[in-house]
Amino acid sequence: MSRRKAVILLLSVFTICAALLVSTSGKPGSPIAPLGGGAPSSQLPQVANGDDREPITLTIAVSMDETEFQYWIKSNERYLQGHPRVTVNLTNIRDEDPDAARKQASETGEPFDIMLLDNDRVRELAMRGDLLPVDEIVTGDFAADQLEALTDMVKWNGSLWGVPVDGNPLLNVWSKPLLKAGGAAGPPKDMAAFKTLTATLAASKPGVSPFNLNSADARALSAWLGLFQEDAKPAANLSPFTAAQKEQLRFAAGHAKELTRYDPLLQGSELVQAFREDKLLSAVIPWTVYFRFSDAERSLLSIGSANGPVVRSNGRSFVLTAETDKLADAREWIRAMTEPEAQLARYRAFGRLPARASVMTGEFEFNEIANRPPHYLVPMLQTAAAAPDPPWRERWERWSALCASLGGNARPFTPEAAERLIAEWNGERPAGTTKSGAEAPPTTSL
Repeated sequence: MSRRKAVILLLSVFTICAALLVSTSGKPGSPIAPLGGGAPSSQLPQVANGDDREPITLTIAVSMDETEFQYWIKSNERYLQGHPRVTVNLTNIRDEDPDAARKQASETGEPFDIMLLDNDRVRELAMRGDLLPVDEIVTGDFAADQLEALTDMVKWNGSLWGVPVDGNPLLNVWSKPLLKAGGAAGPPKDMAAFKTLTATLAASKPGVSPFNLNSADARALSAWLGLFQEDAKPAANLSPFTAAQKEQLRFAAGHAKELTRYDPLLQGSELVQAFREDKLLSAVIPWTVYFRFSDAERSLLSIGSANGPVVRSNGRSFVLTAETDKLADAREWIRAMTEPEAQLARYRAFGRLPARASVMTGEFEFNEIANRPPHYLVPMLQTAAAAPDPPWRERWERWSALCASLGGNARPFTPEAAERLIAEWNGERPAGTTKSGAEAPPTTSL
């Protein structure tokens, strides 16, 4: 046989063997044929990108009004479309104490995997061992994109214990027309400048309220006591009143007849009307209230402490409970719900500020406030006025009780009430009474 014929014969044999090999290998997804003959097995080969893990159920607790809760339900439904093996039980605990709700869920044998908490509750639960750290969620670019005013509140022992979701900071706003009428280039920096401003206005515009005093809200009153930057940290820490804060309280009491006493959450229209009529110099309002004002109404106002820090950021975070046994799936759900696109969509729906800086700085063209949060808020939220120390929660409960004893906005804030408030909070009771030290104040009205 010639060499050429031998080569052709070998090539033919190779081609036949290759064809036989392909025909017996089967296609992806076809039944597997046993080597010894017999019926094919019903088991299918593993398919790339498949998910053969067991179905799981995540139990998640949130606290919000019904409108926002329905929004979260729809957001969760969209998530589940891409995660068919996951079921989510979303529970709205509303006004129930989150720690009490967590304990009750655990006792019934259906513990929460994830909770949405106010930031000032996170450290408290973390220190007790009720939470797991979330450092594996907030990493890399995600970590660099966080606003410190929100993350500092949920740090403890070198770890992060909550994934920030949003915030609703309390802003000090000032009337631009009245600042101009008083000869001020901007909001006063301290109590001395404030007194000079109000004295000038008293001569030219008598009857102007120096500020709106909202004693019905403990958060708002603490933010008001941080009206000037030097007092922001003591106010956020719930420290004893400084000399400047005492002066501020006494000034307010001395002008009690002039003060407006609106709750911005309930009386936003009355508050903005007072600004329109040049009857109000300053007020503390939540961002969500400012967000709902018209462009014309916002143009009347100047935001104080533009470079921060804000006393109350009113942030919320997702936390992992120590009882979850679905850690990987819980982390994945939290990541999805805190993506920038999800935060921006919720901002447009409810006005709560995103927790990620890129959502405010990602675009350079002008955007309406209703469409995207303004970039000038980033410096205000880049630093925290204070992070809660271990006894902070105890001080907060004491402060809340003391504010409640003021009787709300319907009761005049008299000089006697101011002195009693100062004495109670600083542990300097008036003469003739028993000093209580760190104990909670009495519930009798001031």
